[in-house]
Amino acid sequence: SNYRYRIRIYFLTVDLAFYFIHFFTSRVHVTNPAEDLLFISATQAVKKIISSTTFEVNPMINAVVIKNFDEACEKARKVDGLFFKDLKREGFNDAFQLVRSKPLLGVPFTMKDAMLVDGFVITCGIFNRKDDRCSKTAEVIERMLAAGGILLAITNVPEVCMWVETCNTIYGRTMNPYDTRRMAGGSSGGEGALLGAAGSLIGIGSDIGGSIRMPSFFNGIFGMKTTPGIIPLDGHIPAATHYKAQMLRIGPMCRFAEDIPLLIKVMGGDRVPSLKLDEPVSMRKLRIFYMEGIHDVPLMQPLSSDMKATLRKAVGYFERKYDLIAHRLDLPLVRYAVEMFMVSMHVKGGPKLSEYMLCAEASKGHVNTFMELVKFFLGRSNHTLPGIIGAIIDNTDALSYKRDLLIRELKELLGSDGIFLFPSWPSTALFHNQPLLAPLNFAYTALFNAIAFPAIQCPMGLDKGGLPLGVQIVAAPNSDRLLIAAAKDLEEGFGGWVPADPSI
Repeated sequence: SNYRYRIRIYFLTVDLAFYFIHFFTSRVHVTNPAEDLLFISATQAVKKIISSTTFEVNPMINAVVIKNFDEACEKARKVDGLFFKDLKREGFNDAFQLVRSKPLLGVPFTMKDAMLVDGFVITCGIFNRKDDRCSKTAEVIERMLAAGGILLAITNVPEVCMWVETCNTIYGRTMNPYDTRRMAGGSSGGEGALLGAAGSLIGIGSDIGGSIRMPSFFNGIFGMKTTPGIIPLDGHIPAATHYKAQMLRIGPMCRFAEDIPLLIKVMGGDRVPSLKLDEPVSMRKLRIFYMEGIHDVPLMQPLSSDMKATLRKAVGYFERKYDLIAHRLDLPLVRYAVEMFMVSMHVKGGPKLSEYMLCAEASKGHVNTFMELVKFFLGRSNHTLPGIIGAIIDNTDALSYKRDLLIRELKELLGSDGIFLFPSWPSTALFHNQPLLAPLNFAYTALFNAIAFPAIQCPMGLDKGGLPLGVQIVAAPNSDRLLIAAAKDLEEGFGGWVPADPSI
């Protein structure tokens, strides 16, 4: 149709313009930190990761905003010392009981700048929080520490965690380790970039519109949004109230799929058994569905040929390996993904993003978002353009019946034995600032926040330009184990995370 033709011409023009702008600058990617961490102490491991993160990786990508290196080294020394002490005096019968009770003993982890940590400045990318220290720690971080994890660093986010590219007026912009001219994604963009660059082992992100899955995709790693109600949200900024508490998820980000269930068990605690993560999954008995993106939506890129081919490769892999027939879907309601997300984000009586932009407790009044928009273009605002636009959008009100219809339709379709493959995004990582001209691409991930279904992003190798490819897998609530099993299977079939350095 003429309408679809005009959309394609618009995005072709945008792509060509940004390719021309960056044609005269070379692609730069991180090199592989070649440290062997086997057969060394926790202290040595932490020091090697710190050295790699500080001197090799972070200067290129600007992912880390707070370094907790001294405390991390001290905690690692204490872990090493445990094995030379009388374990019974420490409350453990033997080393096996110690490791069972602390499954992350001595393992360094990083987290996005959006969860409270006592004594740290957690900004959520908000300028007016840059001097405020926390007086408590988010429950999920307390659980990671109680399991023996060692907090290594805190990573960058966009303002109020509400944009697809990680940039704020406190710490600046985070770059993609596969091509520093391109976006790392958001809002867990610093976390995604650091993990993709092999500057961290495991990470904790959060996801209200794709904020785990988008940066995981752009940086070639795994990232999962779990079923609501499993992993606690206490201590997250911004706080989630009403239906937003169904949309927002704190979850794992990592290079290897096998780390996901362990992290969910640690973060979810006594709520996890309902997911039956240890129950075997028979892939041959699964019903597989897929859909080739969202079509004919203004300011949303058409699905690229690379992303369509990647989706079809994943579908074909399952079909051939398990002698299945996958079913292609065309769900008309998916076209309203943006509207569903906006409806779900709008909560009467809850704190507005414009209030969080002044302070976390919303006690300093309101930001006049339209005045901030004027000030931004005059170069006088402390806020970013995406943050201001997000605060304006947050005041939208509408009906939610389309969302509820789609929830019912997909629950009935998927049941307890179905998975749904969907593109992670319409394209691979865009150049910096290019998302401003394709502002609705986020609907590819936000759709599944709006309907509150668990979803996982799986890396699927690199394109001919060296950028990560990927696919999302979605299931009905409480079917998380199906997603993890499918992710492990795709990792086996396509290699999972691939280093940015082509010489590796």
